[in-house]
Amino acid sequence: MIAPERAERLALFQRRLGYYFTAPQRLDRALTHRSYTAETAEDTGDYETLEFLGDAALGLILGTYLYERYPACNEGQLSQMRSRLVSETTLAGLARQIDLGDFLLLGRGEERSGGRHKDSLLAASLEAVLAALYLDAGLQRTQDVFLDCYAEAIERRLASPQGQDYKGLLQQKALGAFGCVPTYQTVREEGPPHQKTFHVRLSLTPEYDCIGVGPSKKAAGQHAAQQLLGLLC
Repeated sequence: MIAPERAERLALFQRRLGYYFTAPQRLDRALTHRSYTAETAEDTGDYETLEFLGDAALGLILGTYLYERYPACNEGQLSQMRSRLVSETTLAGLARQIDLGDFLLLGRGEERSGGRHKDSLLAASLEAVLAALYLDAGLQRTQDVFLDCYAEAIERRLASPQGQDYKGLLQQKALGAFGCVPTYQTVREEGPPHQKTFHVRLSLTPEYDCIGVGPSKKAAGQHAAQQLLGLLC
């Protein structure tokens, strides 16, 4: 039985998530850390096994999204994109967008150590929430809720160079090896205005020419430069 005060907090979280659970106890468990159950007499369980299921659901949701969103990308490119999205740092950032940490049940020690703000804890609890969603509503609804919340954040993450300026690195390497710099040309745009995919051709020499794909011209150029650096190394 969920206490009235806790039920109010869960209702607020569900409004932020954009989904109301038919079985709110699933969500309650997904937001309960093992440190809380260890310090209380409540036998509601914690999110650890849900995290396992949520990890699998997240992989399928993102894999499907990337496969449909970027049909020109090959398996290696899609795998690289997915690995960026399922990183602990990325998932923690997504959790913070809906203030997930504010709704966690933590033990006193975990609370004092700043558990609500730890990347590892936030990432794990977001996966647990996805598992609770999956159990409550099925995969398609879980995918819809997740993408409604995070599609824009996903595209921003894919567009960022992840701390690496591949175009700058390639220019330095090209000057040293060939005495010239690469050129970039947008060869195709596809998709609706709010969700475009760009194809950018990178030309260095007749032997070194490739096309990058991304949600912006900048991202597509970075992708092309990353590919060519792989060929030159």
